[in-house]
Amino acid sequence: MKQTKKRNMWLMLIVICLGGSIIYIFPYLQYTFYDSMMAELGFTNTQMGNVMSVYGALNLIAYFIGGMIADRFSSRILITFSLVVTGITGFWFATFPSYTAMMIISVIWSFTTIFTYWPATIKAVKLLGDSDVQGRLFGFREALNSFGALVFSSTAMFIFTRSGENFRNVVIFYSIVYIVTGIISFMFLPNDETGEAEKRNIFAGLGYVLKNPLVWLIGFIIFFGYAVGSIMGRLTPYLTSVFKMGVATAGIVGIINSYGVGNVGAVAGGLITDKMKSSTRFLKWCFVIMAVLLAIFVAVPGVPSFLMAAIIMGLSVRLVQTAVRGVYFVPLDEAKIPAEYLGTAAGVVSVIGFAPDAFLFSVYGKIIDSMSEVAGYKVMFGSLIGFCAVGFVLTSILIRMFQKAEK
Repeated sequence: MKQTKKRNMWLMLIVICLGGSIIYIFPYLQYTFYDSMMAELGFTNTQMGNVMSVYGALNLIAYFIGGMIADRFSSRILITFSLVVTGITGFWFATFPSYTAMMIISVIWSFTTIFTYWPATIKAVKLLGDSDVQGRLFGFREALNSFGALVFSSTAMFIFTRSGENFRNVVIFYSIVYIVTGIISFMFLPNDETGEAEKRNIFAGLGYVLKNPLVWLIGFIIFFGYAVGSIMGRLTPYLTSVFKMGVATAGIVGIINSYGVGNVGAVAGGLITDKMKSSTRFLKWCFVIMAVLLAIFVAVPGVPSFLMAAIIMGLSVRLVQTAVRGVYFVPLDEAKIPAEYLGTAAGVVSVIGFAPDAFLFSVYGKIIDSMSEVAGYKVMFGSLIGFCAVGFVLTSILIRMFQKAEK
């Protein structure tokens, strides 16, 4: 019976990750196809940043309310709806609409990828196992998401290159994948809705979560760790603009940056966290390592002859950051958040943690447009060293608070 339960746990994780590997590809597609997407849409760097920022700004509301929705409704229905609707909007995206229309599409993606999806999937993964496997569950979740996204993105890159770098074909391919994974999720995921959830007020637990200082602290730790990952997503345009890397080669590096290194980093992060029996201690030292690697990365001269050094150091930072990302939400288990409030807690933490999406892209887009490309990118990546320093301080405080609570 125990072996059957364990086997079902991992099978359900795989199904969840099938959707997780595709759900955010559209909103963050410019990470891999930045130049092609900007050319097809006819946007400036600022407009590209604004498309991301409107998505990020609305996500702050979507995370918050979506958490309470996840505590009330079935994860199976929410996940299925999210995938299918996102896929449908992809066909609109494939027409390469106007700037205003692209903003509307970003609004829809905020609803389908965050409001109805994100807290539901975090809750679904958390409920798969006990405290002793949380690091592995979330670490492997991140790795499986990255592996699946790598497979899908590699296929998309193959389609892109074989069709004469036709970006529209990539968008259509992804749209179909979204819809198919939604159908699979509906077929295989269990219905985790309960009668108690139906009777409970949708705002139940919000007061408990908002008054808990541990929730706020975890949220801000994620904020600084996530900011590093978000900005390192700009590695591809940095390489093409400053180091003159070819578009096709940069696309491959972009896929590795966005998805490839995540497999190693997330699994390692999850396993180390369970071995250390403390995700916060693991996060603390990851911030230190990222700060050192970022300092070296920024020091690499912005000339083509140093391209390989820039790639190695950039991917090294990304590797450690994906280890951090893999265990973002494990501290919620250490904080002993009641199961019935997990969705709400995940939503509140996500509002704080993913807030960088609401402003960083626009801010850095304007900086790069107003300065020389080399200087603009150096400022952008250099600021992340400060983010890591703050993250180190916050994790140190959280560790002390956990130790005090145990006494």
